Amino acid sequence: MPAIEQLGAAVLVVSFMPPALVQAFLAELPQPFPVVSDPDRKAYQAFALRRAKWTDFLRPSVIAHYVKLMFRGWLPGRPAKGADLLQLGGDFVLDREGNVILAHVSSDAADRPTNEVLLEALRRAAGV
Repeated sequence: MPAIEQLGAAVLVVSFMPPALVQAFLAELPQPFPVVSDPDRKAYQAFALRRAKWTDFLRPSVIAHYVKLMFRGWLPGRPAKGADLLQLGGDFVLDREGNVILAHVSSDAADRPTNEVLLEALRRAAGV
């Protein structure tokens, strides 16, 4: 992630899964960023991240997102025990003083900002 490092930024991934599940999940993947566990969802509450409804998965954009992933080789598996498929996430950029520069609260499972949007927010946070 050279573009992020060049801006003097850091990424932190927050998961609601219990620490043991996070460790098991990460054992199978490369870890480009630090990951912390928030099973009480304090960060989720602080950033007003909501839970989806099952009907949200029927949105055309969500279906298209998962079909695209499957064409790239991803196959859905059985969720880990304790996983909450309905918990939505978000993407946030904070500056060094803790001011929120970007707050993207996901409206469905496929709703994420582009890398370019995130990098632009990081540039603003860095004053570049």
